[in-house]
Amino acid sequence: MMTLIFSLLVQDQEKKEQDKKEVIVTSSPLHAQDVFDTPYSADVVRGDDLQGRRLSRTVPDALKEVPGISVQKTSSGHGSPFIRGFTGFRNVLLVDGIRINNSIFREGPNQYWNTVDEFLIDRLEIVRGPSSVLYGSDSIGGSVMAFTKEPTFEKKEFHVHGRGFYRFASAEDSHSTREETWGSADEWGWFAGFTYRDFNDVSGGSKIGEMPRTGYDEWDADVKVVRRIGEKSKLVFAYQHTSQDDVPRTHRTFFSKEWHGTAVGKDAVHEFDQERDLVYAQYQAQFPGGFVDALKTSVSLHRVTESFNRVTTETSGTKTLAEVRDVEVYSPAVWLQAGKETSLGYFTGGFELYHDIVNSSGHDWLVNGTLRSLTRGDVADDATFTLFGLYLQDELTLGKFDLTAGIRFSLASVDADVVDPDPAGNPGIPDSFSDTYSAVTGAFRVLYHLTENWNLIGGWGMGFRAPSLDDTTGIKLVQSGDLDLPAEGLDPERTHTFDLGIRARYDKWEAGAFAFYTIIDDFVRRVSSGTDFNGDGKSDNTKDNFADGWVYGFELYGRYRITEHVSVWGDVAYVKGEADALLADGSTSSEPLDKVNPMTAHLGARFEKKEWGLWIEGIVTMVRHQEHLSPADKTDTQRIPPGGTPGFTLLGLRAGYRFCPNAVATLSVENLTNKDYRFHGSGQNEPGTNAIVGIDVHF
Repeated sequence: MMTLIFSLLVQDQEKKEQDKKEVIVTSSPLHAQDVFDTPYSADVVRGDDLQGRRLSRTVPDALKEVPGISVQKTSSGHGSPFIRGFTGFRNVLLVDGIRINNSIFREGPNQYWNTVDEFLIDRLEIVRGPSSVLYGSDSIGGSVMAFTKEPTFEKKEFHVHGRGFYRFASAEDSHSTREETWGSADEWGWFAGFTYRDFNDVSGGSKIGEMPRTGYDEWDADVKVVRRIGEKSKLVFAYQHTSQDDVPRTHRTFFSKEWHGTAVGKDAVHEFDQERDLVYAQYQAQFPGGFVDALKTSVSLHRVTESFNRVTTETSGTKTLAEVRDVEVYSPAVWLQAGKETSLGYFTGGFELYHDIVNSSGHDWLVNGTLRSLTRGDVADDATFTLFGLYLQDELTLGKFDLTAGIRFSLASVDADVVDPDPAGNPGIPDSFSDTYSAVTGAFRVLYHLTENWNLIGGWGMGFRAPSLDDTTGIKLVQSGDLDLPAEGLDPERTHTFDLGIRARYDKWEAGAFAFYTIIDDFVRRVSSGTDFNGDGKSDNTKDNFADGWVYGFELYGRYRITEHVSVWGDVAYVKGEADALLADGSTSSEPLDKVNPMTAHLGARFEKKEWGLWIEGIVTMVRHQEHLSPADKTDTQRIPPGGTPGFTLLGLRAGYRFCPNAVATLSVENLTNKDYRFHGSGQNEPGTNAIVGIDVHF
C-alpha cells in the first residue's frame, strides 16, 4: 500500500538559504553556535522537516531518525526517546527554556513527551550526553530543547497570515487538523493555533493485523504574543494546552495480541487521561558593550494532570475490580540567564528555581461493590518538590582551541505529608517523608579546529539526578504487574561521561563520528522490599542506590552530495550498558540496563530539482535484534518476547511537488513490505504499510 501525503508549504528562497546554516543554542543558551562548531554531539531538527517532509506524528516520533536516538512506545500515545542508553526521567525536555520534567516523572519510558504538540514546534535541538551544568537534574542521557513558533515582523504595518493543515493516516484511521494564524502591527505580534487529533485502532503488519483498543483523542491550543522593545529586546507571553482522552496501555489488557511469545494482558481497561498547561512571560534582550551582553529571564506556571483508570478481571468479592488514580502538579518557576563577552571568554551565568506542588488521590471499587477511598494516589498527597540551581559557564578561544568549562550547584528538597495510603498505617511505609539532596556538577569540553573543514571534539561532563517523588513515595503497578513501594534514604544519581568526536564539512559532503563512555555511580534500581503489600502472593519492589555501572557506544553519520540534485546520507549508532542488579538469591551481579536500544542505522537518498519544485527520497531503517536484556526485561513478558526483541529492516519512500507558490504535494510510502515490528521495550507493534494524506495551506 502506498503512503500519500499532501502538504502545502510556503518557504521563500531566502528562508531556505538561511536554514542551510543550522544554529544550536541548547549547549550555550545565550551564545548561539553552528552545530559544526558545537563541542557536543548535537543535532537540529526543523519543524519544516517534521511537518512538510516526514509528517511526524508526535514529538518522540520527530526524534526517531536522529542518529543515536531510539523511540520506545508503550502505546500509540505514550512515547519516550532513549538517548545514549537512558530514557524517562534521565533525559531532560525543555520547551522555550522551561523544564517539562517534574517530580512525578516515572522511571523508564513514560508518556510526558507526547503532551507537547508537535505542530507547535519550530525546531528541536538535541545534545547527546549530560548537560547538568546548564540544565541541572535529569540531564544524564541527553537534553532536548523545543522552540515553539513565533509571529513574524516582516512589515511595519498590520499584516496577518494563516495556515490550515489536515492529516489522515490509514493504518490508524487517524484524522489530525491544525489551524494557525499569526501577524503583527507596529511592535506587537501574535501567533495562535489549535490542533485536534482523532487516533483510531492501529493496523499492524501482515500477520498481527488490527490491534483493538489502541486509539485515543487529543486537542491542543496555543497562543503567543510578542512585544518588541527596540531592535534587540522583546517581551514574550505564551500559553499552551494539551488534553488527551482515554490513552490506552493495551499491552496490559486482554485486547493485546501475542507477538513472538509475548504474554497477553489480563486487565479489561488500562488507560490514561492527560492534560498539560504552560503559561509564561519572558524577557529577552541584548546589550552589546553593557554590563551584560545578553539577558533572558522567565516566569512560568506549568500544570500537569493525570487520571489513571484500570478495570481488572477479578471475580473474588474482596479483590479490586477497578482502580482510579488522579494526580495534579502545579510547577511555578523562575529563571534568569546572563551572558558577557570578556577577554577571558564568553561567560554565561544564571539561576533557576522550580517548585512542584502535588495533589494526589485515588479510590478502588471492590468486586462486591464496596468503595475504598484512599488518602493518596500513585505518589504522596500534599507533597512538594523544590529544585534550585546556580551555574556559570565560560567559552574561551585560544588559537585553534575552543574551551568550554562550567560548574553548577544544585539543591533539591522533597516534603510529603501523606505517604501511607492507609490511615491505620502499613508496616514499612512512613506516614510522611522529607529529605534534601545537593550536588556540584562540572564539565570541560575542547574543540580543536584542525582545519577550516575539520573539527576535533572531546570532553568530560557530569550528570546528576535528584531522587523524585516517584522514587521516594511511589506506590504503583510497574512492568508486568509488579508493585513499587516508597523508598527512604536515597542519594542522587551521578554520572561521568567522556567522549571524543570528529566532524568534517565540505561543500559536497559532511560527516561526524563520536564515541563515549559513561561511568554510573549510585544508580537507583529496584530491589525486593520483602513485603507483599497488595496481597498478590509475591514480594513487592522498593528502590536503592546500590548500583554502579557503565554505558559506552558510538554515533556515526555522513551525507554526500553526488550532484547538484542528488544526495545520499547514512548513520549508525550503538550503545551498551550495565549496572549492578540484585538477583533473586540476594546476590548482586552486573546486568544490562533496562530496555536499552539496540544498534540502529539509517540509509537514505534524495533527488531534488528546485526549478521543477520536485523532490524524491527513499530511506532504509535497520534495527538489530536486542538480546542484551536486564532482569526486569526478562520478566516484562507483555512487552519483550522471550530471548529479546527481533530486529527488522524498513523501507520507505517520500516525494514532494510544488504545484503553486503556496502549495506542495508530497507522496510517501512507509513500511513498504508491511512488516510486523516494534521498537525494543514497546507495548505494541508499529503500523504496517500506512497511507497518510495531509493538506497544509498558507495564506
